[in-house]
Amino acid sequence: MNALAKIATALPVLALLSACATTAPTPTVPDNMPATPSTSTPASESVTNVAYDRMMPAPYTCTDDSKILAKQSINKKQVMLNATLPKVNWSEQPIILNGGVEGDTASYVNESNPEVIYAWHMKADKGIMAMKWADGKEYQVNCQVGR
Repeated sequence: MNALAKIATALPVLALLSACATTAPTPTVPDNMPATPSTSTPASESVTNVAYDRMMPAPYTCTDDSKILAKQSINKKQVMLNATLPKVNWSEQPIILNGGVEGDTASYVNESNPEVIYAWHMKADKGIMAMKWADGKEYQVNCQVGR
């Protein structure tokens, strides 16, 4: 693939990510979970320099009426999520996580916020979105493609 084609492929992704690159995900959480303070996200987890194909993200339907759109980078070292998680008051929250694939399981993490760690794991048509706050509180939803 020549350089012009690579640039043309990356432009839509970069434009989308640059629109939300200045803030980390900061959900409002229920009373039984600690609040997540706003912190800036390191460039490695807010702007991507990896390539993504033009295919649509995989739509996951999850427990708690949650929905996640997930799209892995071509090299499988990053995933872009668009998450709607009603229990933590997220509505179409974009987030980038770094990680990779081992065997038939993909695992990605975003640790840019010192108050909460975000994780996304995929295997076959199933996914798990998990959050763990610094005080030990946890939130997790189990997802499946489609449904």
